[in-house]
Amino acid sequence: MYMYQCRMTIGLTRKDAWGEKQTMQNQLIFDHSFQVLEKAVGISQQRHGLIANNISNLDTPGFKAQEIDFKSALKNAIDVETGGITLSRTHEDHLGLGSTGGEAIADSFEEEGNFDGLNWVNMDNEMKKLTENKLVYRTAVEAMLRKINIIKTVIKEGGR
Repeated sequence: MYMYQCRMTIGLTRKDAWGEKQTMQNQLIFDHSFQVLEKAVGISQQRHGLIANNISNLDTPGFKAQEIDFKSALKNAIDVETGGITLSRTHEDHLGLGSTGGEAIADSFEEEGNFDGLNWVNMDNEMKKLTENKLVYRTAVEAMLRKINIIKTVIKEGGR
């Protein structure tokens, strides 16, 4: 019993008493929605870097803008986590799917655009994408913070 309790750490990778690498995650606290939000934040950060690169190369001759399709990247990241299959819990004592760890990385592609005589970067379009991406990022972070605040409240109220 004591060994089991010692192993129930949250989101840490460490070596256990037998020297085996263990990834422990409490599925009741950090459920699938938290993992999806984590992946959304990672993809949004990567997309922000590409948009910033596009803006910084506004005056580079022949430069083609790069883009990430957020929806398909998030879907692929979730499919990679579940192995591309959908599983359902048929009994409450069954274990759920664990996270594979690591950050979701999306593939970028060259964006279709109009050549303006210098390159294919449209500043108005890049600023629109930057604003959309900022909204996605802030929404995902806010949802994660709310979930963490719920956990903190449960811990604080449970001690009374």
